[in-house]
Amino acid sequence: MIASHEYYRKLTHIFSLVIPFSYWYLIPNKNSASIVITIFTLLFIFFDSLRLKSNLIKSLFRLFFNEMLKDHELKGKFTGATWVMISSTIVILIFSKNIAVISIAFLSIGDTVAGLYGKFFGRIKIGNKTLEGFLAGLFSCLIVSYFYTPIPLYISATGAFFAMLIEILPLPFDDNLKIPIASAAVMSLLSSLN
Repeated sequence: MIASHEYYRKLTHIFSLVIPFSYWYLIPNKNSASIVITIFTLLFIFFDSLRLKSNLIKSLFRLFFNEMLKDHELKGKFTGATWVMISSTIVILIFSKNIAVISIAFLSIGDTVAGLYGKFFGRIKIGNKTLEGFLAGLFSCLIVSYFYTPIPLYISATGAFFAMLIEILPLPFDDNLKIPIASAAVMSLLSSLN
């Protein structure tokens, strides 16, 4: 059974879809989107840093979000939300719009599905993740790839695979940082070879 705080955490993950949605529909210009996301990211970094340094802010933060935070976040690391903002800023600044949008969507959808499915149905462990979670996350990302037509399917599907491969590998970086950057880099490389 999944604890309620895990549901809330995953819901906030899904909420991060507001970033690619906004980039696609509300702020379609790359320069404008880069400025907006950078400002928001700096605010996230500022408040997260304040949380880590100020006992008052830390206490207030724990009062409202304690159940949603992972152990390493409680012990002095940035929250997953801050890493989402940092990775979104990086992919929006560096990669084409078409690639940035889908790579952030892979994080929002794939990581959420992988986490929830793995917790419910996961049996085959791979580190602290599960094979079942990986496959469910991959399937959800492949569905996104199928319906996302601005880039060829073989490129987005490869990006989906790498997003979930990076998610399951025990690399020392936060999933929220590595998933969009790795998938965007792979899709960008394939696009340049096309």
